[in-house]
Amino acid sequence: MATSYEVHYPTVTGRADLPRMLLEVGGASYRNVFIDYAEWPVLKETKAFGKVPNLVIVESDGSRKELFETHAIDAYLAEVLDLMPGPSAFERAQAISVLSALYELEDKIFPVLFFPTLEARRTAHEKHIAETIPTYLKYHERFVRRPYYFGEKVTVADLKLYQMYLWFEEMYRERNPLRTRAHEFPKLNRIVEALAAGKAGDYARHRREFG
Repeated sequence: MATSYEVHYPTVTGRADLPRMLLEVGGASYRNVFIDYAEWPVLKETKAFGKVPNLVIVESDGSRKELFETHAIDAYLAEVLDLMPGPSAFERAQAISVLSALYELEDKIFPVLFFPTLEARRTAHEKHIAETIPTYLKYHERFVRRPYYFGEKVTVADLKLYQMYLWFEEMYRERNPLRTRAHEFPKLNRIVEALAAGKAGDYARHRREFG
């Protein structure tokens, strides 16, 4: 029996979105173990750092081991599923640097969803659409080595970009800065289009939503 995986998380995309996409694109056997919000106060005490997602690796002999923290899960899956660039430690570190930069952008936007008033949320979103997101993306556009971040190979960096694109689509729809300012980000949009046409796009269309 080959190694398989479990992704423990509620029935939403959130921080489990990229790990699920990595497993799909990497062709791994996995299943979702959904967490009931009502049970979370008890389950929280069983998690290493009191957070999810967590990844369970089920080895061929049936033994199990658990990994916690999103960045660690992303890096681990990228390594074992051959979704890191090149053979060198430096190239792998570069991929993690792209992940870090995109998670930083995500962390700037995410708190807006919990602002107390509609007007406060609207104002913050307008700033992110007009300034925050394009500012981050311009640096990523410079970094990309065609056709993907690291040349000919799809890596975790490209998949994180595509996952962010899907998130922007959900929040901003026709105002998604990657689309409305596509002329400024041709390389990033080519990555999105290429992934949408493959396994990542199939996951996004058919298995990403749970309700």
